[in-house]
Amino acid sequence: MKTKILFLGSILALCFNLCGCATAEDTKDISPADFNAPSSDEPADAHVRLLHITANVDGSGKFIFNGRNVHYEHLNWSPPTNVKIDGEAWEDLQKPFPGWKKLAKGLDLSRAWIIERKGRDVIALESTPRGFILYLDDSPNGSADYEVTIAIPRRN
Repeated sequence: MKTKILFLGSILALCFNLCGCATAEDTKDISPADFNAPSSDEPADAHVRLLHITANVDGSGKFIFNGRNVHYEHLNWSPPTNVKIDGEAWEDLQKPFPGWKKLAKGLDLSRAWIIERKGRDVIALESTPRGFILYLDDSPNGSADYEVTIAIPRRN
């Protein structure tokens, strides 16, 4: 029994070592520009659309994205202020973000991921069958500026 456990442990250790070797390439921070670099035969921004969101947050809430609209659901404390999506101000969080349907056209929202985030507390993304939910949560006292860049692949 001991030799069997030792043998399985050795195999497991070997697998972890091989995994480490396979993924031990040079890792660097990924910048938004890395996703927009065109190949010689493709236009810029062919495969991924970058979405840049900024807000001043004092509390928590979630932005729910799907192919038809983006809407905000407030959870705690104050709603965010100075919310912008790709530089366009979202003046009334009670209404869906204007122009979203056009922005989302041809994107696979359910496969979105965060590539850059700035803020003093939680910025998280949860995939949904038709899109994604972006959570912004500022628990410390007072408000703070938040910034997130999301990569969204285009549908094939």
